[in-house]
This record gives sequence, structure tokens and C-alpha cells, in this order.
Amino acid sequence: MAKKKGKRDDTFTFPEFDGEEYRNREIRDSKVALFAVAYAIVMALICYYIVKLTELRDSTMILGFISPFGLILILPYVTDTSEFERKNWFGPMFMSFLAWLGLFILLSNPPFNDISKPNIQQMEVYVESDGEWNLTSEIKRDTPFLLVITVKDNWEVDEVQFSGSKSGSGFLTYQSMSKLEEGNQFGITGNNLYSYYFADGLAVDSYKFTFKASDGERNTDTKSRSLTVT
Repeated sequence: MAKKKGKRDDTFTFPEFDGEEYRNREIRDSKVALFAVAYAIVMALICYYIVKLTELRDSTMILGFISPFGLILILPYVTDTSEFERKNWFGPMFMSFLAWLGLFILLSNPPFNDISKPNIQQMEVYVESDGEWNLTSEIKRDTPFLLVITVKDNWEVDEVQFSGSKSGSGFLTYQSMSKLEEGNQFGITGNNLYSYYFADGLAVDSYKFTFKASDGERNTDTKSRSLTVT
């Protein structure tokens, strides 16, 4: 004879809600989050002044990456972390890193600062023909020509200079180049152009020009370009 199935008496009951514990936990987590952001702001300002006042620019990135671990040492003085598990530490540390990174990037760019060096790009040569200055790739001896270099920066280029050598020996020390403004006498259009006019041209030889650009924050870029006069 089959047995009758008995009724199950066990029913699910929600655990009793502890409002005081919940409130204390939320206050603690809010305090931790606010402190993590404040800590990141302080570290970003420290990194900013290191970059601004010293030559230890590379060390700021290392400092920024390891700074969130400092919360492990400091947070116990701010709030009770005795019940923190690994996941509880990850949140404020990651938030602190993101806050530091965002603020440091902001402070590293104009108008607060400029840590990017100028970017020297292509060199061009112009010669005059029938009253117009045209781009050319071939220079003949003793022919006047305009040497043009493109230099870009995320804020403002302070100075562009160049030197020259021929057959491995220097013949031209560093000379300042003039920025080509709109409506210049050569009729050359474009942005971020710097020029030097060789009124008497050059003799037949292979030349190497070294350009050096700098901005107001002492960032520099140096590049070399070659030119052959036939």
C-alpha cells in the first residue's frame, strides 16, 4: 500500500532587518568614498607640483599608480575597517585611481600646465619662379630658397632654431626661424610653419639640418632633415 505524502511545514522567513546596522554601513561606505576622492585630489595636486617644479616627471605616473594602496594604511584612521573584505577595498581604491587620473590629466594640459613636447614634422623647400614661391624637391646651387618646417604643439611653440652641416662638418650654428603668418611676403599658406630664407642659396653639397623646437614649459623636440643641392 502506497504511503501518503506528508505536508511540508518548513516555510521561508525573511531575516529580521537591522535598520541601525544598515544605516551605519551606509554611512561608513559614504565616508570611505568621499575620503577616497579627497585623497585622490591631494595626490593629483602633489603630482602636479612635482611636474611643475621638478624634473621628476616620470615618477609621477608611478606615484599615481601606487597611491591607491595608501588607503589601506590611512583608512583605518578615518573609519572602522575591521569588517572589510577584499571586495570592500577594491571599490575605494579603484575610485581613487580614476579620480586621480582624471584630475591629473586635467592639470597636465593647458591652461594649467603643458607636459607635451612640440612635434617637429615635415621640412619643405620653396623657390621663386615668375614672382611666385613654389614647393620644390630639387635645389640648384646659389639659388635663393626658403626653408620651411612644420612644428605643432598642444599649446604654443616658444622658439624654433636650426643648425646645419655639410659633408659631415658644421657650417651653420643655431639660427632662429621666423613664424610664417597669414599674408606673408612669400604667399605661403598653412599653420604652424617656421621659415629661414637663404638669400644667396647654397653651394653644391649634401646638407643636414637639425631643428630644435621648445615651448614655454621647457619641453623640447629635436629632429634632423637632409637636403641635397645639385
